[in-house]
Amino acid sequence: METISKNIFLETAWEIGCQLMKNSIWHGNSCNWQGYSVEFVDGVYQPIMRTFGADLYSGTSGIALFLTALYAERKDPILLKTIEGSIVQIQNTIDTVPELGFYAGKPGIASALIHIGKELDREDWIEYGLSLLDSIVPSSLQSHEVDVISGAAGTISMLIDAYKVFQKQELLDKAITHGHLLCDRAVKNETVWSWATVPSPKNLTGFSHGSSGVALALLQLYEITREENFLKGAEGGFNYERQSFDISQQNWPDFRDGVSTTAAKVCGLAWCHGAPGIALSRLKANQAKADAVFVQEMNVALKTTASSIYHALTDNLNTTNYSLCHGIAGNAEILLDCGGVEYHQLAEAVGTAGIQKYQKNRIPWPTGLNTGQYTPGLMMGIAGTGYFYLRLFNKNRHKTFLVPGLLD
Repeated sequence: METISKNIFLETAWEIGCQLMKNSIWHGNSCNWQGYSVEFVDGVYQPIMRTFGADLYSGTSGIALFLTALYAERKDPILLKTIEGSIVQIQNTIDTVPELGFYAGKPGIASALIHIGKELDREDWIEYGLSLLDSIVPSSLQSHEVDVISGAAGTISMLIDAYKVFQKQELLDKAITHGHLLCDRAVKNETVWSWATVPSPKNLTGFSHGSSGVALALLQLYEITREENFLKGAEGGFNYERQSFDISQQNWPDFRDGVSTTAAKVCGLAWCHGAPGIALSRLKANQAKADAVFVQEMNVALKTTASSIYHALTDNLNTTNYSLCHGIAGNAEILLDCGGVEYHQLAEAVGTAGIQKYQKNRIPWPTGLNTGQYTPGLMMGIAGTGYFYLRLFNKNRHKTFLVPGLLD
């Protein structure tokens, strides 16, 4: 696909960015957004309209990351003002943010601030991001403080990357301490490790809440410390997924409550659960410690991911959405990083199909909410959809946000 024809991807991202600018809510020099979120209210989960926090997953820092990437392509003054307003809002609401987790907590916000500060030459934002990492105090982990989204696994990778760039020994020390805490929390035997992260009859596989994400963090720690127990934990986590692999589906079961049963294993097909996120974990694992088994598992996961995308396209996109967390946009973006030319073409087909069905017909982009209702954020909402289109336009300039760490 020629660069000229890719301009439609940039224009699509710009339209989404304009929608976010238009929908921003200002109070003085800070801005935020409203949208739907599925919340537990009156004994049931239901969509409610709300404003959002500072987190990367659904909040202002994730939206600011997309707008900053867009600003790199189009130097619009209103866009810049909106980015600045979102940073003020992050600073105003930081006290409500959890300590841990790349997508829910301070590490992801720190990553966003450091990245945006570098892009826009704002040393004060970089320093503020570093101060958030400095404020993290390791302590014993609860089950919800283990995984990539909201736990130590999503914290370790960011601390390692920040240590490599800024050479502050205390950042690596915190990563090591969190690694020891993860090892202590493991359910393990000699060769198989797993972690309790969410209510489930069995510990989870997968990237966001499961063994892939935790094992990758431990492997990255081993790569920099050479501490053997981190390698043992990483290998144990990957072994847990190997023993859980469902040959008939060429995928990994989703063991969350109410999803899989002993009679029927249901496998996820998303970044958060199942083959797509596992493919990404194996790509990063192989970069940390080259292993032909990682490459083999990545290719199996990619084939399953590509098959699911083909089916969604054949079904006129009726069974999917354009979120990064568990939509076709996130799955297609993973193909951009893990696959060759054929997979890149498939990712571009996803982009083209979305434009034809949604943008040209002025139909709202379907989000990651099970109701499909509007939400602005990075992982569930239209900011993530917009970033997917920026990556289709220039994936080398715009790196993935689907792996914890410094976003450079």
